[in-house]
Amino acid sequence: MTQVSTERMKWWHEAKFGMFVHWGCYSVLGRGEQIMARDFMPFDEYLDVANRFHPAADWADQIADQAVRAGAKYVVLTTMHHDGYCLFKTETDSFNAVETGPGRDLITEYVEALRKRGLRVGLYYSILNWRWQGFWAPEKHPDDLVKMVDKIHAQVRELLTNYGKIDVLWYDAPRVPGSRTPGSVGYRARDVGQSGAADFYRTVELNNMARDLQPGILINNRGGGDMGDFGTPEQHVSADDAGRPWEACMTLNNSPGWGNIRHSIADKTAGQVLFNFMEAVRLGGNFLFNIGPDEKGYVPARDREALDRIGIWLKIHGEAVYGTSPGGIYTETIQGPCYQYGMFTSRGNIAYLTIFYYPGDYIVISKVGPAIRSAELMSTGQSLTVEPMRNARWKISGLPETPPCDLAPVIKIEFEAPPYELNYDDGEWMNGTYKARTIPQKKQ
Repeated sequence: MTQVSTERMKWWHEAKFGMFVHWGCYSVLGRGEQIMARDFMPFDEYLDVANRFHPAADWADQIADQAVRAGAKYVVLTTMHHDGYCLFKTETDSFNAVETGPGRDLITEYVEALRKRGLRVGLYYSILNWRWQGFWAPEKHPDDLVKMVDKIHAQVRELLTNYGKIDVLWYDAPRVPGSRTPGSVGYRARDVGQSGAADFYRTVELNNMARDLQPGILINNRGGGDMGDFGTPEQHVSADDAGRPWEACMTLNNSPGWGNIRHSIADKTAGQVLFNFMEAVRLGGNFLFNIGPDEKGYVPARDREALDRIGIWLKIHGEAVYGTSPGGIYTETIQGPCYQYGMFTSRGNIAYLTIFYYPGDYIVISKVGPAIRSAELMSTGQSLTVEPMRNARWKISGLPETPPCDLAPVIKIEFEAPPYELNYDDGEWMNGTYKARTIPQKKQ
């Protein structure tokens, strides 16, 4: 990255944790955000859904308060999903929150609520809009092709002009006409000779406009052509293939189902959410956790309970998350030292071991150097006993027999220098004669 982009990304790298919000007129039905296409719903039926959409006056405050309680530092809201319904006032389309059921600009309410609480503002915007006949049958509606792209540029301009400072622009689904799309089961996709998404949607021009309007903005990689400031692995945790900064986005339930689902059966536990969160952080990424508010804009109990538990955990253990890095402990993206217990994050000479598989009264730190000076159980503030062992290992004892908190405990470990993975290339460790090897340090 250039120096300018590195400086622009600094707050995002330190934040680690964002809250994704999928919310729109589809929330009325409580069957997810893709219900228009999945239920093969004629537009007049769907327009009736939009006119039944009546958010509560305090919806934005409820969402912003949830983000604060959870410990998230930024929020990304769906300003327009694939159904083409805009939560903002737009001159391009009457299918928006001002001219249907809500009768007001919901993005104004959203950005005001976030700013009052010091949260960074993110706007999701779907490149895909199912409502264009030219998308599904470009051969029959060729005039739509230029119009749909012009409309995208106009709407993005409105979003980045009318609401003050915007921190994140989160595109989605840059499918070219004739392509399969999310929710389009049964559609007979075909190559109709369109150029790639970046050319078709004029993505370079779109991103340049966004940066002209919002010089500090961060833009994801889903606007077409896989360009952007950060990658977006979805429903899994993995480093970005292009070597960019990255952010794993994930739901409590299983995809599809980012929007309001009134009765969800297969949900993750708070422990599973935290595991995925820390897996992203230990590999150097961010974690964007999704909620699907109900038709009033209120956070469902199951989302609230999981996020509130994460928030309570972060109040005690946030030092192990915010502003940390993988450091030199992880030389690969698979597992790593002490993964049988949990995951490391680091800052300077300090490493934090978040324990997902609690060992009982002591734990063995192996394959990490240099020497350990001290250890503390962050969950209780208790000092722990540190003793050297053969094979350059360290025994940390004095832990309670049972986990001291309802989510993963964290041990704060001070090393003599920034910690790093120890290497070996033979079986001398089985004789107990392995000696720690110094290896080049990764940049912190």
